[in-house]
Amino acid sequence: MKCYLCESELIWGGDHSYEDYCIGGDGIVANLSCPNDECDVESVFVHISNETKEEKNGKEERKD
Repeated sequence: MKCYLCESELIWGGDHSYEDYCIGGDGIVANLSCPNDECDVESVFVHISNETKEEKNGKEERKD
């Protein structure tokens, strides 16, 4: 994955559970950092839900 400001390749720092970040549900939070000292981006956190597309679509349908 590339940094959105400088396009440097981000460095993976580890994966954590949603629970580690007090986020409800089940998923993974990836911790990434930019190695470019000239860039203002220090950390990037990517939230990836374990919920399937079918589960998400079912929730959207129930809201209507």
